[in-house]
Amino acid sequence: MGGNVRNGQPRGWTMNISESDEWIVDLDGLAHRLGDGRAEPVSDPAALQGDKWVVSDFGGAMARFMTVEAPLAYAEVVARRRLQESGEAQEHARLLTHWKRARGKTSTELYFTVAEGERLRLHEDRAHDDPHHHLLFSVHLLPYLLLNQQPKDRTVAVLFEHDRHVDILLGRSGQVLAASRISSYGSARVAKENLAESVASELRALVIGAQATLNRILHFGWLLGEGADETARAVEQQRLREAAWVGELGRILQAPSETLPATVLKCSDEGFVVSAIPALMRVMNVSQASSPVVDRLQYQAQRLLPNLLPVAFGLTVVLFLIGVWLNTRAGLLDAEANRLEREMTVATAKPETVDPALGKMVTFVDGLARLRASPSWHELLKELHEASDGRRIVFDQVTIEQDDAAKIQMSLKGRVQELFAVASADYEAMAARLRERGFQILSSELSTDVTELRFNLKLERGARP
Repeated sequence: MGGNVRNGQPRGWTMNISESDEWIVDLDGLAHRLGDGRAEPVSDPAALQGDKWVVSDFGGAMARFMTVEAPLAYAEVVARRRLQESGEAQEHARLLTHWKRARGKTSTELYFTVAEGERLRLHEDRAHDDPHHHLLFSVHLLPYLLLNQQPKDRTVAVLFEHDRHVDILLGRSGQVLAASRISSYGSARVAKENLAESVASELRALVIGAQATLNRILHFGWLLGEGADETARAVEQQRLREAAWVGELGRILQAPSETLPATVLKCSDEGFVVSAIPALMRVMNVSQASSPVVDRLQYQAQRLLPNLLPVAFGLTVVLFLIGVWLNTRAGLLDAEANRLEREMTVATAKPETVDPALGKMVTFVDGLARLRASPSWHELLKELHEASDGRRIVFDQVTIEQDDAAKIQMSLKGRVQELFAVASADYEAMAARLRERGFQILSSELSTDVTELRFNLKLERGARP
C-alpha cells in the first residue's frame, strides 16, 4: 500500500489538491483544518463536509530508509519482515512507500513510513465511512517532495521539526540516502536549547555512512505557539519562523542552511501554528496517497466530470444529428427495398447483394447500441469498491477492457492484508459478491505470506440487456 512509486519517481495521476477540498493536518495527536488563515482544531475530520486531503502521522508513525536483498516488487515484504524480526515493528505493521529504487536484480532501496496496523486501520475506516472523498497521505511524504525539488548533483538534508522531534532526510533529487529522527525530552523552548548539537552529530554520521558531501540544509516545521497578548505572540511567531538553531547547525557542519518561508495560522485567541506545510501540500498529487487505488480513481473522476460535460453535450448533439440522418437514410433504403421486391418474380428471383452502405450503417447502429448498453468505467469501479467492501482488500492494479460483443473483461491484482485465515475468508467473500454482480471468474492466482494474501484475478461479464 502507498503511493504509486517505482525507481524513485511517482507514476500515474498528477492531479493536485483543489482550493475547494478540505485541507487537514493530523499530527502529534492533534488534527487541524487549514483555511482562511486559520488552523482550526477538529476532533473528527470525517465530520467535515466536502472532499478531504488528510496529511497524517497515523498516530506517531516514523519514516525509515532501508536497503533490502529483494527484487523491487517484493522489497516491502522483506523490509517489513526485517523490522518485525528486530522488534522495530509490530506483527500487523504496514509500510507506506514514498520512494524505492532497484539496485541490480536482487537489491532495492526504499524510503517509507512504518505505520502501526491498528492505528492505520482507524484512519482507513474513518475514510471509508466518510460520504465524501477522503484521501490519506503520510506526513513523511512532505520531506521527500521538498528533497525532490533540489538539484540532482547536490546532497541536501531536509529537516522536519514538529512537537519535540526533528525528522532528518538526506539525499538528492530522485534519490534518498538516509533517514533518521532526533527527539528532545520536551517541546518547550528550554528543551530544545541543545538541538543544533544533537542534530549535527546525527547528520554528520549519516553523511559519512552515505559517503556523501553535505551541500545544503533545508528546514521546515509544524510548530505550535501561543502568547498572552499581541506583542508576546508576535515575538514568539518571529522566533519560530527564524528557527535560530538551524543557522547554528549550518555553522557547525559548515553548510548553507535555510528555513522555508512559513505561514502563521491562528488556532485560537492565544494559540497559533507556524508552518510551511500548506505550501508543500500544493505539491502533492493523487498518486502519492496511501488510499486504495479505487478511491483515488473515483476522486479523479469526480474532478474531471465538469470538464467532460461540454464534451458530452457536443457528443450528444452529434449523435442526435447522426440519428436523424440514419432515420432518413433508413426510410429511403426501405422504400428502395419495397420497389425491388415488387419488381422481382419467382421465376427470375436471384440472390441480391446487400447495399454496402446499408451494411456499414447497420454495423454503426449496432455499435452505438452496444455502447449505450455498456456500463461506464466509473460504474465498474464503484461495483468493484462495493464488492471489496473497501477495508482489508487493496487493489494494486485494475485493468478494464471491452470487446466488440460488449463483454467486460477485468484484471485485478491486489492484496488482502490480514493473517491467512481472515484473508482467505475476505477474499472468498469478495469473489462471491463479484459473482452476484454477474462476473465470471476466468482465472484466479493466489499466493500468501505471514501477513497478507496476494491475488491475480481475471473476470468477464457479458453485455447486460
